[in-house]
Amino acid sequence: MNQQSEAEKKMQRSSSSREVKPPEEEMALDGAVAVDRIKKGWNPPEPRLIDKLLTIDNLNEAFIKVVDNKGAAGVDGMEVGDLKLFLRKNWQTIEQALKQGTYKPQPVKKVEIPKPEGGIRMLGIPTVVDRFIQQALLQVLTPIWEPTFSDNSFGFRPGRKAIDAVKRAKEYQEEGYRIVIDMDLSKFFDEIPHDRLMSKIMLKTPGEREIHKLIHRYLTAGMVKDGKLEARLKGTPQGGPLSPLLSNIVLDELDKELENRGHRFCRYADDCNVYVKTRRAGERAFDSIQNFIEKKMKLKVNKEKSKVDRPVNRKFLGFSFYYKKKTTMGIRVAPKSVTRLKEAIKDLCQQGRGRNLPVFIFSKLNPVIRGWFNYYRHADMKMLTKDLDEWIRHRLRNILWRQWKRNWTRFTNLRKAGLSEEHAARSAFNQRGPWFNSGASHMNLAFPKKYFDEIGLFSFVDALKAFHAKAEA
Repeated sequence: MNQQSEAEKKMQRSSSSREVKPPEEEMALDGAVAVDRIKKGWNPPEPRLIDKLLTIDNLNEAFIKVVDNKGAAGVDGMEVGDLKLFLRKNWQTIEQALKQGTYKPQPVKKVEIPKPEGGIRMLGIPTVVDRFIQQALLQVLTPIWEPTFSDNSFGFRPGRKAIDAVKRAKEYQEEGYRIVIDMDLSKFFDEIPHDRLMSKIMLKTPGEREIHKLIHRYLTAGMVKDGKLEARLKGTPQGGPLSPLLSNIVLDELDKELENRGHRFCRYADDCNVYVKTRRAGERAFDSIQNFIEKKMKLKVNKEKSKVDRPVNRKFLGFSFYYKKKTTMGIRVAPKSVTRLKEAIKDLCQQGRGRNLPVFIFSKLNPVIRGWFNYYRHADMKMLTKDLDEWIRHRLRNILWRQWKRNWTRFTNLRKAGLSEEHAARSAFNQRGPWFNSGASHMNLAFPKKYFDEIGLFSFVDALKAFHAKAEA
């Protein structure tokens, strides 16, 4: 009797220990989403995708990512910070609709932004709730498609970056494939045929009726601009978590075709480069690939932007290439990428003229130039970083010179910075313009690199040295 009692106590202790969640599993949703307890640890032989979507672990992960990504409100005006309270009040109704296949997403907010090289890029911003559901759906669908995608596809995939695609392109060129077919798809995200995309999804996930209806409703949800609802019969606008995966599902057909033909290629989202050995081979392949894209895939090729050329003359994901040695290629920052950075910094500096310089640098300037460096740091840019540092300091000295306005104020500040009375007077009263003075020796002496280092300006040169030192360690 005592032995049986002891055994029962052990079983109770073991059961209770399994129910205790470690601190890291304390859900970020914090009870906002209620899921039947049996589902948390239950692993049926072949769980349906809708059940996987609705597990507490999957929902919690989706919630954290949506909150971390922040983002603008959708058509309902709800901010990310309001999501938890909304789910606490409405999740049971939403969950039931998802299970029954009756959930209807809200329309997306249409936003048009100018492209750097001209034209308009259309974004569709879903509501926060729909971003949450899309993210949960993405996490369920990604493991199904990810293993089947091409090794030459790099965009929007776990553990892959733009620089990986650029390095692969460099390898092809070093193997002797020194002609590139630069394929540009015209308004790809706006032109995706819904019927072809849905057929691919249904073939891969047979019987998942609720999931199919949910994806189709996201594809056909209308767009709202200036209070007017527009129907959507094709395309999957950028802006939602699900859009990148859907675009890869569509373009995987192109990847498989290029692989079957034996082509060397790199694709990042809708940027696709195919590498061949001769221009003649490139022109033949271009016509054939264009025919496949337009007739089979029902997409459009931008004939004006698509070219057959040497890679050193083209831009790929903001990078370009150069001949380093006879058989070795180097990676460089494309000139247009440098131009766009300078234009962005000019705009920022115009906004910063009346502001405290250290605050402006910390809150506005540094995030931009640090982000740009982190993206391009793998390129060969020793001289470029030096030039950019000098140019940025020139612009910041220009802000100081303009802030001083009066000649006597300039004289006083130059004296405070350590210039002699004669040098300060000659410089302050020289009647030259702000750009000349901010680049002249007196401003360089008064405000050298050390001054900008002390007030926290990000340095391309220093960052590049640190990056290379870390890589060699």
